Amino acid sequence: MNASPSIAGLRSTPVLLLLIPALFAVWLARPLLPVDETRYTAVAWEMWRTGEFLVPHLNGETYAHKPPVLFWLMHAGWSVFGVNLWWPRVLGALALCLNAFMIKRLGRRMWPQQPQRGGLAAMLFVGALFPFLFSTALMFDLWLVPWVVLGWTALVDSHRGAPLLRTSITFAAAVGFGILTKGPVTLLFLLPPVLAATHWSGRARSAMLAANGAAGRPIDYAADTIESPVATRASRSKFIYATGGLGILLGAAIALAWAIPAGFAGGQEYRDAIFWGQTAGRIKDSFAHSRPFWWFLPLLPGMLFPWLWWPRTYQGWRGLSSKAKDLSRLMFWCLAPAFLFLCLMDGKQPHYLLPLFAMAALALAWNLDTNARFKLRPSLLPFLLPMVVGLAMAFAPLWVSAVDNVAWLNPQILSLSGIVLLALLRPAWSVLQHEALRPLALACLAPITVTALHFGMGSSFYAEYDLEPTAEFVAQWQEEQTPVGYFGSAYYGQFHFLGRLEQPLANPETTDALRAWLEANPEGQMLVVVRRGDPPTFGPAPYPALPHGSRLLQVWESKALLTRLDSLKLP
Repeated sequence: MNASPSIAGLRSTPVLLLLIPALFAVWLARPLLPVDETRYTAVAWEMWRTGEFLVPHLNGETYAHKPPVLFWLMHAGWSVFGVNLWWPRVLGALALCLNAFMIKRLGRRMWPQQPQRGGLAAMLFVGALFPFLFSTALMFDLWLVPWVVLGWTALVDSHRGAPLLRTSITFAAAVGFGILTKGPVTLLFLLPPVLAATHWSGRARSAMLAANGAAGRPIDYAADTIESPVATRASRSKFIYATGGLGILLGAAIALAWAIPAGFAGGQEYRDAIFWGQTAGRIKDSFAHSRPFWWFLPLLPGMLFPWLWWPRTYQGWRGLSSKAKDLSRLMFWCLAPAFLFLCLMDGKQPHYLLPLFAMAALALAWNLDTNARFKLRPSLLPFLLPMVVGLAMAFAPLWVSAVDNVAWLNPQILSLSGIVLLALLRPAWSVLQHEALRPLALACLAPITVTALHFGMGSSFYAEYDLEPTAEFVAQWQEEQTPVGYFGSAYYGQFHFLGRLEQPLANPETTDALRAWLEANPEGQMLVVVRRGDPPTFGPAPYPALPHGSRLLQVWESKALLTRLDSLKLP
């Protein structure tokens, strides 16, 4: 196999170092965004405040939509550094670093004689737009990736001849903690390669055991695949099935060790939700935001930028599988069934694909390192997206005023950030001229583009989307024993962590429920959500509206709003 010496020394570390300016830009330009980031910190805050670490709560009610691992990770940092905002915001970057380590480790297990492929794959993953973008956010999916990669590593170790006890425990940890991180969807990424073991696992294990055992040599679990006519595919695959079967049973026990006591502690409704809602109920609810089968396909070039924009990515695949049938088939079973199932599901979100990007990075690293005859020629195509973004930002003064609902954009700051982005593309193009550094130069494009975009949003975006000032008002009202409500939209804990609230907010869903709450709480305060540009349902409020992300927030005293309801003759 002809390895490419030009990329042997590439690592993910230089790309990970770009997390520092990216996180700095994010913290300057972007507060915790509603509704996801504010919701997850609110759940973690309520668990922390009440000391109830078994059952998550949101706004005083049990929260069954997500498992607890991300909340526990926030608690781990708070137990060391105290309750703060910066720790939840750095968790995404820590997840990306952990993903790079796990992908590198899996690459070395897959190709022990070509360990450079693991480092290259890690660089390809962290240099893709979507993984790097999600490292700046507080989300669950980037924390699912290391568990999925750990499960794949257990299967590769079993393929190489590792003891069943070790591989099954490793696979169990991947299944159990993956379920506690994101739910049973973990099995979508881990089951197919187990069920297809007869097809992909080849004849390596029994031949390895026979060859080394007969010669009296210790078994080298990191050795390359050994082919032998004395071994059968059936005798080989049974170890993969055993690893998967035992791992799933033990992994289920890990997940149930939390779910059973949590179900009893949370009550019947919560118990039904975590055992049913995380599986069939979630699939049923996905019809609420149905998307077509092909919905992921046009998003892939953006999510996997710059690699799907690089012509070299599409070269060298023909005949590659014949050089290592076992591993090429393993990649297929890790990628194709999960992607097909996600396409068939009605409820699709782009971040559902993140675990698949890890194996895609390993496949591309294998291709790049194996086919040295395909030159890593410099290409302008991957530079087109950051160039277009940079030019649009640089000429922002010409178009910002014509766009609705972006009054918060500062055209001067946006223009300056665009000019800086274009200026940074010049040294990146210079680095691209050196063949050994071309993948590294491309891997830096997404991070510098994400960083420039965040700097371009400026402090005005922060002010429009920062809910902390409103949360402080709510906290002050609660300290004064003033009832507070939220009307016009579902309340997802937007103010709970930012205001360190101690009490839930009322959230009437109908005008009748609103009237009943106002009559029962004549000294209360009601926050009413209104759309920007639309006439408020109840007319102008006595006080100026507060920024509330893409919407505005009116503040009404109960008596004044009740009077307005009567004057408008609303039910």
